[in-house]
Amino acid sequence: MSVQVLREQQPQDTTTEEEIIPLPPTDLPYDDGEPLESNRHRIAMNVLIESLPKKWV
Repeated sequence: MSVQVLREQQPQDTTTEEEIIPLPPTDLPYDDGEPLESNRHRIAMNVLIESLPKKWV
């Protein structure tokens, strides 16, 4: 095979500015000051968490 044929078979790098996906913003809010769960929900979560080792035995 000649060098000319090998060059034609190689894929071309066609990356352009338009194809680059921008990263999402890093300054998103993560807290609004209000608790996400009530005391009742927290107690229920603790009961479920404590029950897992008993189930895994």
